[in-house]
Amino acid sequence: MSHRIEQSSPCRVVLTATVPAERVGTEREKVVVEWMRGVRIDGFRKGKSPRHLVERRYAKEIEDDLTERLVHSVWDEVRGEEKLRPAGPLEVRDSSLKVDGSFEVSAELDVFPAVELPALDGFTAPEVDVEPATEEIDKYLDTLRERQSQWEPADDATVAEGLLVEAEVNGSFPAGGGEPFHEERSLFRVGAGEVFPEIEAAVRGHQVGDEVTAERVLGEEAGPDKVGTRIAYTIKVKSLRSKRLPSLDDAFATSLGLDGLPALREKAVERLRFENMRKRRDGWRAALVGYLAGGKELALPGRLLDEETRKELIDLAAAFAERGIDPRQGIEWDKIEPEVRERVAGRLRGEILLDAAAAELGIVVEDADLDAEVERQARAMGIPFAELKSNLGKRDGLERMRGVIARERAFDEVLRRGGKA
Repeated sequence: MSHRIEQSSPCRVVLTATVPAERVGTEREKVVVEWMRGVRIDGFRKGKSPRHLVERRYAKEIEDDLTERLVHSVWDEVRGEEKLRPAGPLEVRDSSLKVDGSFEVSAELDVFPAVELPALDGFTAPEVDVEPATEEIDKYLDTLRERQSQWEPADDATVAEGLLVEAEVNGSFPAGGGEPFHEERSLFRVGAGEVFPEIEAAVRGHQVGDEVTAERVLGEEAGPDKVGTRIAYTIKVKSLRSKRLPSLDDAFATSLGLDGLPALREKAVERLRFENMRKRRDGWRAALVGYLAGGKELALPGRLLDEETRKELIDLAAAFAERGIDPRQGIEWDKIEPEVRERVAGRLRGEILLDAAAAELGIVVEDADLDAEVERQARAMGIPFAELKSNLGKRDGLERMRGVIARERAFDEVLRRGGKA
């Protein structure tokens, strides 16, 4: 077989190949024999139909099967010889069986770009102090207090910053453009941006039992059909609550299962130190990817970038739905999509560069290593090992996991060489 590979772009190749008549004949014989064994023609038992009848009646199907088999054969051979790294499926543009018995095919496919790495021993990870500062510790402890806070009645107060307001809201459209609406119990914290600013401004300074009015004019965010629409609100303050934070003392620490405030502070330091180490590792990883890129922007396979972006957007839509937000309404997908695409592009470039580093370092993830990681994740998720492995196998998840392990090992090895083991 003869073939030619042409690079049409950094991530796109064109393949043309010719299979000689002798090899085509051999493959055709296999296909015909399989059809003869599998079909039944009236007057003959299954597998006993004459060859000439099978070839005549199923000529189109036999040719289709032969073409498919030849394309697979060509692709397997070319991929092995050329050491291509496909980033998508083979896209057949044209294929034909020639009069002389040979077979010709032309196809295109996305491939991962070629990567030229700098010396892996030349990377120096930046110094990062993981010990938490006093401000970090205080902020962490304040967060713990916030989680244990309670809302207490404050009906004698006036509406001000930080208070929780319970209000009855009626709305109407004085000039048309919508139906009147009523909300019996609207809850919002003043200053948290949880309601329209016009409503928040109207209730500030008022007390329980007061009834106030507000007006809002819709802008461009509402859509061209709603711009300029007036909404009139009547808001009645029904109750007020203030937040009470627990004191930062031994009793608070004991309520969290710790032996006094010093133990709580030590626990905070331990937790923050661990988090800072994780952030340091993320920072080192980003620095290594930048070093491997050498200041150049790595080209990406278009189809892969499109597909990975689509998956992220689907996951994001599902996350919105889980929070009770309809992803089909009110979400500015045209603004979100470019941000997601840019984030995905950065992730893919990092993976490609670290894959190249793993290959240069000769890192191989054996099946036993893969099983060990699946076992670890299965225990963490509380599901059987076989179930998780089966699920991952159905979605190409095992090979993805193998890639993750290889990239992490490459990262660790480069850090070790730089004295950051």
